[in-house]
Amino acid sequence: MATKTISIDLEAYRRLKSVQQKHESFSQTIKRVVRSPMDFEKWMATIERDPLSDEAVDAIEAVVAQRRFPKKRSKSRGGA
Repeated sequence: MATKTISIDLEAYRRLKSVQQKHESFSQTIKRVVRSPMDFEKWMATIERDPLSDEAVDAIEAVVAQRRFPKKRSKSRGGA
């Protein structure tokens, strides 16, 4: 198996170490924690083959709208 050497700062190392499970290599930890990139073409083929219901489309649109226009937060956060 080919390997690569990478440099990470101390904070990144500590974060990685904190999620590492017993008897798990750093490579295994990274593969477990970091998602694989989405295969957009495969996803689109699935959607074309088995379209989403109107309810699913509405739910997705609602989530996208919330992310696009987040709720305004109060300017006072318990301070003065």
